[in-house]
Amino acid sequence: MLTDPNVFDFREIVENNKLKERLDEEQIMKLGKVLVKFSTIFSNIPGKTNLVEHNIDLISDKRVQHKPYRMTNRQNEILKAEIERMLKYKIIEPGPSEYTSPMILVETPGRDPRPCIDYRKLNEMTRTEFYPIPNIEQRVETVAAAKFITLIDLTKGYWQIPLSPKAQKIAAFATSFGVYRPLRMPFGLKNAPYYFSQMMSEILSGCEKYATPYLDDIAIFSETWEEHLEHLEEILNRLKKANLTIKPSKCKFAQQEVQYLGHIVGADFTMHSGISLELSSPASYTMTLQMTPFYGKTRPSFQAFPVSLPTDSYFGKLLSFSGF
Repeated sequence: MLTDPNVFDFREIVENNKLKERLDEEQIMKLGKVLVKFSTIFSNIPGKTNLVEHNIDLISDKRVQHKPYRMTNRQNEILKAEIERMLKYKIIEPGPSEYTSPMILVETPGRDPRPCIDYRKLNEMTRTEFYPIPNIEQRVETVAAAKFITLIDLTKGYWQIPLSPKAQKIAAFATSFGVYRPLRMPFGLKNAPYYFSQMMSEILSGCEKYATPYLDDIAIFSETWEEHLEHLEEILNRLKKANLTIKPSKCKFAQQEVQYLGHIVGADFTMHSGISLELSSPASYTMTLQMTPFYGKTRPSFQAFPVSLPTDSYFGKLLSFSGF
């Protein structure tokens, strides 16, 4: 849910990150000076980057024209409220298109309903862009060696990448009460990870020795306190120049130990956090395969077990029904 954008509160950051337990007053003051400098990028509202623009290159002239899925009146009312919220923040706009993919509302017990778009047919006609899968083991080991760690979480990361005018029309979606064009990159488009990876690589170019991305998170890791302040300021400055925003409630600042990619890491220490890895998405499935040998090193009791591999159609559905 998108709420009040004015969310920077350093006292709250100090309290939530328990900084007084590990930093002295001078260190907290210096950290505050750095963060205040970039207070405008702390927001619940996604920014709009000037670095990349998502385009869709089709390999077929065939139009995707799918009617809206049937939903109950209650589901339609929930969906309308979500549509109004996205219209308010200019994430989408109403408008006709020769292409329409259907939108549905996914409801899971214990979670807020999520509007989703079924892009399966569109993805079949979209040229695939290659993007490298991050090396999870290497990232965990690199961050674990640091004495000071900050984790930056982008505010609705995908929504911070604009779509080209052409892509806006092609990625249009239909509901029972109208057709809308996404102005920002929705989940479910097959090349969305490629564009996001491209943006993150450009932002962190030259900073590989102290910053690494994974999806919409950035880990900043340093050996000394002074270095950490310099590294943090550099990354925040780059995010500001890229017109991106971060969500402070999901960020962790100046930590000695953090939960990172399913592990508790820091001060050259690594321990599995106990979070189970479920085959709930292609990304988590790939992550499970990558981490299997690593668990063997960090947890002697860990044993790999045989599983029935999900089918391509299973992965396709997950990619297509990711929350918008």
